[in-house]
Amino acid sequence: MLIVVKEDFEPMATKKTEKEATTATVGRQELTKHIAKQADISQKQAHAALEATLKSIREALQSGNEVRLVGFGSFKVRKSAARQGVNPRDQKPIQVPAKERVRFFPGKDLADAVVKK
Repeated sequence: MLIVVKEDFEPMATKKTEKEATTATVGRQELTKHIAKQADISQKQAHAALEATLKSIREALQSGNEVRLVGFGSFKVRKSAARQGVNPRDQKPIQVPAKERVRFFPGKDLADAVVKK
């Protein structure tokens, strides 16, 4: 006869690592709260500043300009070439048209800040 005590069971699901447990996505609302706290302004003002910044970046890219924030990074519009692709449903070849894409290139300070040491 086998008696199993609950504490002896290993969970079937793998445990998350410490990094995975603390990783979260920061959205506009969280970013707005953080900006308000850092700049000592209201959340409404922080939201307006964030939206104005994003709108300015979007408009600059739409008009073909590069946006360069020294120490943070650069936003550029790059044209991707047309290419041959594969439809994942039926595995048939398809032609993927050329299109313009927004690319972000991190600056040195940002890249150094996130490098694992």
